[in-house]
Amino acid sequence: MDKEREILSITQEECAEVIQAISKCFRFGLDQVKPGKPKTNREHLEEEIGDLLAMVEILVDKNIVSGESIEKAMEAKIEKLEKWSNIYS
Repeated sequence: MDKEREILSITQEECAEVIQAISKCFRFGLDQVKPGKPKTNREHLEEEIGDLLAMVEILVDKNIVSGESIEKAMEAKIEKLEKWSNIYS
């Protein structure tokens, strides 16, 4: 597997792990600790988001995606959410 494909594959896996962690937060609550696990669902979510952000940084560092384009997309998303969601009201 070439490096680009490997980076994209790992990023995809990290996205799935974030989705799974969010699902656990919805199902059991942010501060619930699963028996036998050392972390709350919130802490697990934070860890998974950190892993995903590390992969995004690698995507930028390896010029697979543009950091500038990501920043623009983030700003556009926040503007949309300010207008169309209840997050900022």
